[in-house]
Amino acid sequence: MTTQSENTGSSALPLMVSVSDAPRVFGMSRSHAYRLKEQGLIEMVKMGRATMIKTESMLSYINSLPPMKPGQS
Repeated sequence: MTTQSENTGSSALPLMVSVSDAPRVFGMSRSHAYRLKEQGLIEMVKMGRATMIKTESMLSYINSLPPMKPGQS
């Protein structure tokens, strides 16, 4: 398996993550991942029957999120 290291601490992430693994890897539901794809915020590709999220595009999306403000929950 090919991995990349992108400010992820001590563990490297795979170049692509299956949509079914997105909740465990990225902490978001499968349906939220599909919504992000439909909005053009992340990239997905097909590998055979599997739908894969390009990790680089997900990390770019996560890094583009604004920080929480004090008192915001």
